[in-house]
Parts: sequence; C-alpha cells; structure tokens
Amino acid sequence: MNRVIRKSSAQSSTEVLDLLGALFAAELVHPSTHLWLVSPWISDVGIVDNTVGAFPALTRFGRRHIRLAEILAILAAERTYVFVATTIDSHNNTFRRRLQFLARDLDVETKIKVVTDPSGLLHTKSLTGDRYALAGSMNITYKGIHLREEQVELNTDPAYVAQARMDARDRFGDDL
Repeated sequence: MNRVIRKSSAQSSTEVLDLLGALFAAELVHPSTHLWLVSPWISDVGIVDNTVGAFPALTRFGRRHIRLAEILAILAAERTYVFVATTIDSHNNTFRRRLQFLARDLDVETKIKVVTDPSGLLHTKSLTGDRYALAGSMNITYKGIHLREEQVELNTDPAYVAQARMDARDRFGDDL
C-alpha cells in the first residue's frame, strides 16, 4: 500500500496527525522490534488521542492526548528499540530532555538511543517500523504537523520497508 498526503493549513491539515496517530496506535497494539524516527527539528507534540482510555499501555498518562516522548518511552517498555535522529539545534532540547526523563522513569534507557547530527546537514524526515515506512518533508513539530505545507508518503510494501529499515540501520544504527 502506498498513500501520499499533501497538506497545508487549509487542506488536509488533520490527515497527517490522524495518520501519525494511527501508526503509533498500531505500534502500541503490535510493537515493532526497531523504530527509527528521523526529524531534524522535533517537538513533544500530542500524537495519540487516548481521551477514552483505549490504550491500556498509556494508562499511567491519563485520558488525554499522549505526547510523542511518552509514546516512544512506552514502546521501549514494550520491547521496541527506539532510535531518534535529529540535529543539535536548541529547539530539540526540550524533547530530548523529556524523552531522557521518561526513559529513566520507565527504566528503558538501554532501549532508546538519540543520535544527533553535529554537522547540521541532516534534512531527512522519516518514521520506519517493522511494517511501514513514512517519509516526506515534514518535521515532527507543531508547525510541521498543523501549519506548514508538507507532503508525506506512507509505504507498506515489504520490499520498500526492508530497504528503508536497512537504510535507517546503516545511517543511524540499531545497536544500543
């Protein structure tokens, strides 16, 4: 399956958030062994709507929209190796600190690795799990998800996903 979303603040603005929410909800139900999230600028944005309490793994966070760092930490607790690649831009510090705090709190520090590109040249944006690869122009930030004109493409073709996983592993590692 291949799905492309072209969005702006006026057109398809919620489709990307819905897609991210669905991908992370699927991860909560059937976690990937490895998950690579690549975003030069990244924020701890709300991703999964758990206002009705549909996800038992998220109970500790209450019935609300669950933020990205919380989801990644819970996935690590569910045996997913989580790799986040970003830049050293100060914008990313809050997210990195929050993820580190949650990893410590859940005792999953050995399951999460944050790779920072000191060159500042990283521009790739992607989310790659066992069964899908999402790539495009969008950073995982409030503006990227809600305001900017962006394009993302979801691909579930096994050959494409296998190549995306190998590329992520080669560039950002799979060892912790």
